[in-house]
This record gives sequence, C-alpha cells and structure tokens, in this order.
Amino acid sequence: LKLKNVQNGDESELKVRGLFYGIGHHPNSEIVKGQVDLDAEGYVKVGASAQTSVEGVFAAGDLFDTEWRQAITAAGSGCQAAIAVERYLVEKDLIKE
Repeated sequence: LKLKNVQNGDESELKVRGLFYGIGHHPNSEIVKGQVDLDAEGYVKVGASAQTSVEGVFAAGDLFDTEWRQAITAAGSGCQAAIAVERYLVEKDLIKE
C-alpha cells in the first residue's frame, strides 16, 4: 500500500495483507437538512421501519446508521425502506398490491 503524507508530501510503502476502506464518517444528509429531524451529528432520526419525522419519508443506510455505516448495511436498510414505502403507499390507498 502506497501512502502519502498530505502535510509534507513524503511517500512510503506499507506492507499489508488486506484492507478495509471506510467511505467517510459523516452522513451525507445536507439534502434533507431542515426537512427531516437530524441528530447533533447530522444523522437522520428514524423510528420503526426507517420512518423519519416526516410522514411518508423513509431513510436508509449511512443516513441513519451511526454504528455500522457499511455498504452492505446500507443495501439491506435500503431494501427495508423500500418495503416500508410500499406498505405506506398501500395503507394510504395510493397503490394496490
């Protein structure tokens, strides 16, 4: 693994046998700021079934997952939110199953 010190430009090599790369540590929630409730860190607050503070608006993955924040977790919770949206639309008689 090649490393570069961004402060002084020095480069070095680190021998590794594996790597886990985290994709950021801050939720990308600017688009919903002021529209749904966020916590102090910027994560969307959710209740049961990924429901946000706004009826009919659901969140998934890194937007509310403060612990795991990994791609597979995001994919799984995305599926959860999609099913919750479908149930909401059926309940409101906006679509038929």
